[in-house]
Amino acid sequence: MKSSNIYKHIMSGVSQMIPFVVAGGIMIALAFLLDAGNIGASDYGWGNSVAAWFGDTGKVAFGFMLPILAGFIAYSIADRPGFVPGFVGGALASNGGSGFLGALLIGFIAGYIVLGLKQLFKGLPRSFRGIQPVLLFPLFGTILAALAMLLVNLIVTPINEGLVDFLTGLEGTSAILVGLVAGGMMAVDMGGPINKAAYVVGVGTLAGGVSTTLMAAVMAGGMTPPLGIALATVLFKGKFNEQQIEAGKTNWVMGFSFITEGAIPFAAANPKAVLPSIIAGSALAGALVGLFGVASPAPHGGLFVVPVMSGWVWFIIALAAGTVLTAFLLKLLLPDAVELETEEE
Repeated sequence: MKSSNIYKHIMSGVSQMIPFVVAGGIMIALAFLLDAGNIGASDYGWGNSVAAWFGDTGKVAFGFMLPILAGFIAYSIADRPGFVPGFVGGALASNGGSGFLGALLIGFIAGYIVLGLKQLFKGLPRSFRGIQPVLLFPLFGTILAALAMLLVNLIVTPINEGLVDFLTGLEGTSAILVGLVAGGMMAVDMGGPINKAAYVVGVGTLAGGVSTTLMAAVMAGGMTPPLGIALATVLFKGKFNEQQIEAGKTNWVMGFSFITEGAIPFAAANPKAVLPSIIAGSALAGALVGLFGVASPAPHGGLFVVPVMSGWVWFIIALAAGTVLTAFLLKLLLPDAVELETEEE
């Protein structure tokens, strides 16, 4: 399989997934903002009916993220017949513990399963063609994709759990080290298992309604990649094409809303330059949060919940430092957009 085709299929899923992430993430952020008077309570974010409505709706929108990702990857590979097996596989990845990586894998697996079914059913009589897209492909494709997910979940879930155990083991060390590692992990795969491991551990520290530095470091690390990229598209336009510059505008909103996934299209286009840049920026932001002792009581929300953090001014300083570092590293590591286009020709 050509790398260009892999990129095309991944971006088909990511581009359809991002609107669900944006809508869900911002609504969850609003839930915490509207429940600011309930900080410290176990039901913070869901402490009044209005906040709970935003929170519940946001969680529903967020819940479609992995099914949409896998469904549209399969759609890109096998056209419309691939969508249902991919969508169901993504939902099974979400429920089974393999998460983002599992959804990514099953998207490709489901797509090629359906391509195989197309070849298998090619010899059927013409009278069967009408039921292929509504019965044969979705039924057999979903059964086979679901069986494949048993293996994917079996392999990937322990990886996710191991990452959580690793970060949990760091909790007793220096706050700066924990912040650096947790912040950097948030940028490694931008919603994948490494990112989610850091986030899960961060959320786990909030048990009992306390504010924690680890949660603040995780949030800073997750906000930095899209913000750093957005800043780079403003300061260093020669490094990006017109489509990327437009996407950079969206990244401002995603970054301020603690939605790391906005960085995925840029990382997928040039991982060698983008990944080191965003990991370094996120690690710096997380380390500074640890140094300054910033603490967050909210597991989500980004800019919306900054006012309820202890030491929120220092959080903004840490976030700004990571964002600037990311932008300038992108300037150093990315080739000029014109040179990149010439190479492709």
